[in-house]
Amino acid sequence: MNQDTNVDSSKHFARRQDNENIFIHSSDGVRTGKNRIKEKIGFFLLWLSSALVFLILAVTLAYIFTKGSAEAFSWNYLFTPPEGGRNDQGGVLYPLIGTIYLIVGSLVVASPIGIFGAIYLREYANPKSLLTKCSRFAIDSLAGIPSVIYGLFGLAFFVSFMGFKHSMLAGSLSVAIMILPVIIRTSEEAINSIPQSYRDASFALGANKAQTIFQVVLPNAVPGIFTGVMLSVGRAIAESAVLILAAGGSITAFPRMFSMEYPFFLPDSGRTLAVHLYYQATSYDNPDKVFATAVVLIVLVLTFNLLALLGLNLTKKQK
Repeated sequence: MNQDTNVDSSKHFARRQDNENIFIHSSDGVRTGKNRIKEKIGFFLLWLSSALVFLILAVTLAYIFTKGSAEAFSWNYLFTPPEGGRNDQGGVLYPLIGTIYLIVGSLVVASPIGIFGAIYLREYANPKSLLTKCSRFAIDSLAGIPSVIYGLFGLAFFVSFMGFKHSMLAGSLSVAIMILPVIIRTSEEAINSIPQSYRDASFALGANKAQTIFQVVLPNAVPGIFTGVMLSVGRAIAESAVLILAAGGSITAFPRMFSMEYPFFLPDSGRTLAVHLYYQATSYDNPDKVFATAVVLIVLVLTFNLLALLGLNLTKKQK
């Protein structure tokens, strides 16, 4: 009798456990189905957002290129000096030269400071020290300051206090301060991406810290550093507020790179393509030239962004 009772109770327990397992599996299946529905909705919204952004960009670029490409890629427009006047005669030769001067002047100042600053923060600085924390806070703060503030600083310090007047030198120095956080951050990330085993192997072969950094770490970090520099150049080319306040807006005089009078480097007031585009849109009566200058500016920015992407791909291949 007891054996029959035990058999019946064990069968009842087994059936009950099977029912509980069926309930658990069914509830897991319901939860999994709901999660899949949410996942599909999320992916659809992400795809829709990306498609909208791409569509807006494509329509904008297509409209600008349709309006301005015919004149923008003509030899006469690219290599003819602007003449000024309400009708905006001439081309964009001097603004092109001013843009090249801006790139050279800002990178000569910002690149060494940014790269060596990244080396110090990554290889030498104590991450818990007050100096390192204050340095990182200052870098993050500089990265978030509006560009017009850099222009006001350049106007007050470089133009007035240093006596550079409205010149490409004052504008380049102001832009150099503006792009400095980008170069420091990207260079630091590039240096940080180099495996520690490279450093350990160099030390094991008898190299000191400086030799390890300059002969092992930096050569392998060059693609990432190059990416940061190209991104900063793309931002510098597209800025106008800084240069309007610090560099002035001379258009009809050929901008010199060197001078025998103070300041000796980039002494003349000048325009970049972004500043010229601003004046064309607000002060001149020739809308076709506005779109032509916009096309040239977009092509320059896209070129530097593609170079930055190339450097990023090289960095990934090294990893």
